Amino acid sequence: MEKENDNRMSGKRIGVVINAVLKPSRDVMCDVVHYIHSENLGKPLLFQASGGTLPENIKLFASNNLDGMIFCGVRREVVGAFLRLMPDHPPLVVCTYYPLSEESMDRLGNGGELILDNEGIGRQVADFFIKHGHSNFAFLRSRVATESIAGDIRCDAFRRRIEERLGTSCTFSKFVTGVVTANEDFWETGDNTAEEWVRSLPLPCAVLTNDDREAANFIDLCKKLGIKVPDDVEVLGANNSHGFCEQTHPAISSWIADYEKGAKEAVKLLMALIANPNLPRAQRSVVLSAFRLVERGTTTSGDFGHVVARAREFIRRHACEGIGVPDVVAQVGVSRRLLEKRVREATGGSVLDMIQKVRLENVCRLLVNTTLPISDITTNSGYEATSNLSHLFRRTYGMSMRDYRARHAAGEQGPGART
Repeated sequence: MEKENDNRMSGKRIGVVINAVLKPSRDVMCDVVHYIHSENLGKPLLFQASGGTLPENIKLFASNNLDGMIFCGVRREVVGAFLRLMPDHPPLVVCTYYPLSEESMDRLGNGGELILDNEGIGRQVADFFIKHGHSNFAFLRSRVATESIAGDIRCDAFRRRIEERLGTSCTFSKFVTGVVTANEDFWETGDNTAEEWVRSLPLPCAVLTNDDREAANFIDLCKKLGIKVPDDVEVLGANNSHGFCEQTHPAISSWIADYEKGAKEAVKLLMALIANPNLPRAQRSVVLSAFRLVERGTTTSGDFGHVVARAREFIRRHACEGIGVPDVVAQVGVSRRLLEKRVREATGGSVLDMIQKVRLENVCRLLVNTTLPISDITTNSGYEATSNLSHLFRRTYGMSMRDYRARHAAGEQGPGART
């Protein structure tokens, strides 16, 4: 039955409205397009939006014989105006940081929404900071309209979780940055309000910002005031925007939603709406609660021994399955730079060295204890080419794999042998 539904849904014209300026929107929509293609669900047609996109232009795009639409990163006001302009719109899914208004939901008709679990984010971040032993906390966001409601939801959940676990034995402060200027440099307020707020924070303090660029601006201000990050202040951003996270010193720790999962959920919901226009309203809202923290330099005051331990265990189990360094990075949930640093501190080598060590130990074990051909040993140890393995083995042990096997068979204990 599921296969029949897939065939019935294939060939649909899916309009994808993406805010090309916002990284989370781009991340979701790239995964949306990939999922539509990989599952042969239809033909995605792209419409690149921005903060100044006119609803009339989206209406024109939607009139292009579309079977369904997915919005992401488009302001609620623009979505609402589009719905008023086109009451007979195709089935659509709106991916949003926070729930649509009741008016917009009524106008959605046979549409639906994918909502980010902002409360879950606030709770998880609170648990993360509490684990690091903090008792002083702060939240920072800008006045940008697209962030205000979602930020307030995260802030309230962040604060409530802290109060639930620590009671009155903690402090909490919230700050909203200044005006939004024409170039969106919304940290500049024209006065010393932000500086005064940072000076007033009790130290050490754990600070959650609603965006990575706000985190970057906050860190710059801390440097100006002589406040050390992460010694005096631990900082956590949002959305894992590499342009800010990796280029700020220290690099910014950040939470990131599972956009691949969100994309799949959005497409599945749209397909359900296309198949059944009368889908109950309760089934037309999906909450994306899958996200993780990527640790970098702004939150390194905690114990990172677990990072190396998790990497070592994952490598031990999967090194011979052909994994690479990016797979290890994704598994342990920290940046590649931080992982490499912690592994080098613990072992003196790199993550790749750890992978190669496990693989070569497996090669030695198979050479000694089995009669498998070298080609099979290559495959069973996670290597693609025997020539590459042969070169690495000779460089490591000073002999070929055949010589290693022959010496062991003759009763000689070769280097690196495992019985």
